[in-house]
Amino acid sequence: MDTLINIGFVILYILLIAAILGAIIFPIIQMAGNLKAAKGTLLAVLGLIGLLVIAYAVSPAETGAFYQRMGISPNLSKAIGGGLIATYIIFAGVIVGIVYSSISNWLK
Repeated sequence: MDTLINIGFVILYILLIAAILGAIIFPIIQMAGNLKAAKGTLLAVLGLIGLLVIAYAVSPAETGAFYQRMGISPNLSKAIGGGLIATYIIFAGVIVGIVYSSISNWLK
């Protein structure tokens, strides 16, 4: 019985890897075929990467009693803080966009 379960897991992992590779490779091939149409997407991805780098750079590498008890290193603390800062910035941008959209529709 264990052999059948192991074979099922191997098949699962193979199909999962194939799906992940397909989800990553095929959009890249499509973008490479039509770069002019993909320009906006590429700029958005670069902007998100830039935001993550800036958020990571300004994040403090604090360690306290909780971090030490949970085994969180200063580098991991910095990465967690950077992710939180990036999330806050994106959330603020979404709120500003919603307010701007509502006001501009109201004024028209």
